[in-house]
Amino acid sequence: MPTPTSQGPVRRSRRVQVRIPITLTGTLADGKTFNEETFVVTVSKFGGKIKTAQPLTAGSRVKIQPKGKKESDLVRVAWVGHAGTSRAGEIGIEYTKLSNILGVTFPE
Repeated sequence: MPTPTSQGPVRRSRRVQVRIPITLTGTLADGKTFNEETFVVTVSKFGGKIKTAQPLTAGSRVKIQPKGKKESDLVRVAWVGHAGTSRAGEIGIEYTKLSNILGVTFPE
């Protein structure tokens, strides 16, 4: 695994800025289910960043389904942006298995 440098952690994969419409579904900590139309804004080989209004928690699992596709994938919430920060309203996701569900291909 890559090691951190003086300029911060080394990324496992390049990030690509995108705007991919998806449906985000899952269950909140209080047991309520949700279904949100939103966007993936950054993609990497191992996950991405999603805009969301849902109060999700790191470690939870949610499903993403790109608009116009029947396929969906289960992903893990890796981090949650907190209110009052530049990441408010965003979550980082990590694929539970390597996936090309969002249609962005990365070299091996």
